[in-house]
Amino acid sequence: MIKKYLLSVLFSMIFNEFVFSQIDLGGTCGFGITNNFLSLDVAPELSYSFIEHMKVGVSPFLLYNSDLGSTYWNMMYGGRIFAEYHFTFNVLIHAEYELSRISDSEGFSKVVSSLPIGIGGTTALTARSEAYMLILYDVLYDEKWAIRTNPMFRAGVRYRF
Repeated sequence: MIKKYLLSVLFSMIFNEFVFSQIDLGGTCGFGITNNFLSLDVAPELSYSFIEHMKVGVSPFLLYNSDLGSTYWNMMYGGRIFAEYHFTFNVLIHAEYELSRISDSEGFSKVVSSLPIGIGGTTALTARSEAYMLILYDVLYDEKWAIRTNPMFRAGVRYRF
């Protein structure tokens, strides 16, 4: 009985260390005021490294813009799934699929898809955390429906458990 319990505890410790050491939690957060226009961008992310150098993840997001000189605002929110391949010299390639809803204060609302792909870099902050920066180009970009620019620049922080 005690042997089964000890083996169970040992297996659980090894399994938890292996599984949770592959999970990253992080994201991006941005705030700015330019030309009397307020912008807020929040995107937490959860990713998992299922093989060495390869990461997949999900990220809900919210991008809110408001004209401080009027009552006009627009908002984009939704979710994205992504995959990254990390090279050993702190360079990565990134691809994602994003489904979002765009709406504004005038009652406009539309669902749009995005397919940003690009390259980025990482730098270690501590033994378990890193900062990253991405330059992404949306291959499905449609200027008529976009409230972001193409290319997109994104920076954030990740923590590995």
